[in-house]
Amino acid sequence: VKVEQGTVCGVKEILPDGGVFHAFRGIPYAKPPMGELRFRAPQPLERFSYPVLDCSKERDVSFSRNMFTQELEGSEDCLHLNVYTPAQDPDRPDPSRLPVMVFIHGGAFMFGSGNSDCYSPEYLLQEGVVVVTLNYRLGSLGFLHLPSQGIEGNAGLKDQLLALKWVHQNIAQFGGNPTNVTLFGESAGAASVHLHLLSPVSQPYFHKAICQSGVSVMEWVMQRDSVERTRTLARLLDPEAKTDEQVYRTLMAANHVELMGLMVSTLSADEKRRGLPMPFKPVVEESVGPDTIVAVHPIVAMQQPDRLPEIPIMMGNNNGEGIIMMLDASKKLDLYDNDMARMVPRSVNVAPESPACEQLGNEIKQFYFGTNGVNEATVNQLADLMTDYHFGILANTCAELHARYQHRSPMFFYDFSYDGELNMYKRLLQLKIPGACHADELSYLFKMRLADFDVGQDTPAGRVRRTMCRLWTNFAKYGNPTPAIDDRLACRWEPVDKIDARAPADAFQLKYLDIGAELKMGVNPAKERIDFWRGVYRKWNETFLKVKL
Repeated sequence: VKVEQGTVCGVKEILPDGGVFHAFRGIPYAKPPMGELRFRAPQPLERFSYPVLDCSKERDVSFSRNMFTQELEGSEDCLHLNVYTPAQDPDRPDPSRLPVMVFIHGGAFMFGSGNSDCYSPEYLLQEGVVVVTLNYRLGSLGFLHLPSQGIEGNAGLKDQLLALKWVHQNIAQFGGNPTNVTLFGESAGAASVHLHLLSPVSQPYFHKAICQSGVSVMEWVMQRDSVERTRTLARLLDPEAKTDEQVYRTLMAANHVELMGLMVSTLSADEKRRGLPMPFKPVVEESVGPDTIVAVHPIVAMQQPDRLPEIPIMMGNNNGEGIIMMLDASKKLDLYDNDMARMVPRSVNVAPESPACEQLGNEIKQFYFGTNGVNEATVNQLADLMTDYHFGILANTCAELHARYQHRSPMFFYDFSYDGELNMYKRLLQLKIPGACHADELSYLFKMRLADFDVGQDTPAGRVRRTMCRLWTNFAKYGNPTPAIDDRLACRWEPVDKIDARAPADAFQLKYLDIGAELKMGVNPAKERIDFWRGVYRKWNETFLKVKL
């Protein structure tokens, strides 16, 4: 296939239904961000290094530690993407171009890649779409911030945007429609999608958005004290790095292994205590230029009426997101039992370590655990608290802000509750708490090649996978996951009703699709728990929507 930068040569593979697809893996979409380009916005690649580039196998991922093996992997030369496209029947060539789905992987902005060990898109391809997965710079290499030295921050987000521009420029050659691109992502990838959705520089390059278990207003997304963190990292390498120029030179000279290895040492005691061990991540950029993605804080942006164009969005959470936090939390139940104030969100306007904060901690403990406290018998309740603290509360805030202020953008909300054979993260991490864990929905969209596990299409899990792929690709095709044209889905997914920005607090109702063994519509997921938090924010912040930055 001929693209702007040269010619790529891919491979033919077989789909589970017997059809054929073409895979073009490891396509470079930018100059390697090394040497003088380290930490900076990516530069477009003019030409490949060979006239015909072998894209039969994946190239390096962003340098990081593999979540499953704990081995170091990848390099700084990581800006590659993968294009997968269903083969056209030569006897019946289809003149219409296919919808394109571009996926941004999660991994706390610290690990992961777009590669097929976790994200092989055969089941999506069977629904008639082109899928693109990509790598972007992670950790300090992707999110260091030192504006005095020209490092504006968000290099990893700018990588994603350059990949979107590459898709816009080249995807027609692969049978994809550049005027129908859906940007979707999970966790940190979903928060990235949401930041692009709020960004006027990114908006022209996609037409629909899906945020799975992550939006930009969640507490774990935006970096605090980013410049001070950069200086701390440099001084861990060289205590003599006093001025910003010395800090910059130290970081430019450092080995990438050291840069990534020392990241966690920049975390504050409060970040560690709260279980938010994500040091380098997006920032609000100080100077606004043509490639500035985050010019204002997302909470502020969400309250600007009609900041979003007519881009429909699907967003939602899994009902047991917090189960993944129990890997760590289950080892320190007594710490949570004795210090519940660590679970007071930073977005609540109460001074940390104050008597009021301790009192609120006790109220949280009473609500979730009653008189039992935190112990082996109440780990399910602790998982619920983790779900709400990290995901649930601010997903509700985001949905309500969207309904009140973003009237041009239709929103479909979901709660994924299916707990079955393809809940691969729960399976691989051997977690036994009931519910759908963080990232568990991914294996109902993608094949996880590293797990070497599959189910038949007519098993309960196989049917949920077929339904999920249908909902997601319908949305990519039509901007509606259950269009009238598709009579094979048993339930109509209704969008969230828009309300006036000034409507009273109880005017907002969060309509959602419960994705379980069957599909059903509901209102206000985890209502009792979210109502408790609405009360907390009313007391301390005046309203649920006034989030302390």
